[in-house]
Amino acid sequence: MDVDLACRVFSWEEYNRIVDGLKREGGLRQDAKIRHRLWLRDEIYADFVPFGGIEDENGDFAWPPDFDVSLNVLGYRLAYEDAETMTIGTASMKVISPCWLAMLKLKAYTDTPERTKDLVDVYFIIDHYLDFIDEDKRLYGPDATDADVFSIEPFDTRVAGATLIIRDCNVHGGETLRDIQAALRAFDANEAMSIVFARVNSLTQEVARQLLDILFMPIEEHHGNIE
Repeated sequence: MDVDLACRVFSWEEYNRIVDGLKREGGLRQDAKIRHRLWLRDEIYADFVPFGGIEDENGDFAWPPDFDVSLNVLGYRLAYEDAETMTIGTASMKVISPCWLAMLKLKAYTDTPERTKDLVDVYFIIDHYLDFIDEDKRLYGPDATDADVFSIEPFDTRVAGATLIIRDCNVHGGETLRDIQAALRAFDANEAMSIVFARVNSLTQEVARQLLDILFMPIEEHHGNIE
């Protein structure tokens, strides 16, 4: 039904010019209530979120002119830097890496807890993460960089996936990753997230807690030697 887009801008004027261009040249129309939503057809829309020069140091911004609606884009800059440029149709754009998609969806859930679909998406990424990486280079080759995940007892591909998500986010985003993890731990202090994570993904509470604990855990406490 939807496409999620983020746009790096340096001012609200720049963002508004882009939106005006999409409406004028692409035939999109702005949602009457949700300011970052643009409709292509009645059943297809794009959420078009700005970041870069409009948020504060915590990743928060409020929409002008009334400033009555706020969003948090903590981590978007690093996700942009780690994204891979791809050609889709005639457009060249950066596509977010799976590790940052998982962490930003967790953060998005803390802002909008009714969006349980975010937790379903996160579990899908965890469950399939070994399919997203170069397994020969990282797990099985003679110089494998992450073969130590096989020594985690008992071995589980989901545990390995969650561990590698944090390692990959940490490559360029150590401080920001820690800020996101701190926000996630604070939100889940009473297990508000893990209970829902278990329910929507048909997991036991024990498994849900284990996977989220890995994603919330400071990188220094992770299994194996991580630099």
